[in-house]
Amino acid sequence: MIRPIVFAAGLGTRMGTIKALMPINGDPAICVVLRTIEAAHLKSPILVLGRDAQAIRDRVDVEDCHIVINNDPERGLSESMKLALDALSDTDTGILTFLVDMPYVARSTVQKVLEAIGEGATLAAPFHESVRGFPVFFHRRFFRPLRESLQGDSGGRPFLANHEEDLIHVPVEDPGCVFDIDRPADLRAWKGVHLCATNE
Repeated sequence: MIRPIVFAAGLGTRMGTIKALMPINGDPAICVVLRTIEAAHLKSPILVLGRDAQAIRDRVDVEDCHIVINNDPERGLSESMKLALDALSDTDTGILTFLVDMPYVARSTVQKVLEAIGEGATLAAPFHESVRGFPVFFHRRFFRPLRESLQGDSGGRPFLANHEEDLIHVPVEDPGCVFDIDRPADLRAWKGVHLCATNE
């Protein structure tokens, strides 16, 4: 089974609010991401939360998620990735990684990455105008070396850079897969762009 993972443990300092709860078309960002995952028929997402976990649980139905808590989010995305990898089961054949601050990924983009996996990709990511985006797929044969490579806030970037020959580039016409929301101005900047997870 391909296990989706949603990283939502960040401190949201620059955003000034809990990123998982920032409004996207009237819904919390985490809900938009989870609906995108559900639309792709992916099951039992691992949801990595931080110190705002209870506030998110109070607002969002996460009953179908496997919750992992990162109590030390200052250590960066790599800490969340380690915790998520440690939570995998023996039946998980790969992971598909999502970021809560990238909620505008189009559903069609997720489907194209899944098609690449179906064709035998062991590492795959969408690329919009030559820029790598999300979600990123890692086959289980990479779990151990990926975990060993993790440090700081770089997440899987160094690992992917060192395995470029294995990475399948999935071209997409989806700016949402590379649109990262860090500040309120980023959220406002998206207005007027029609591509988003809620209407594709």
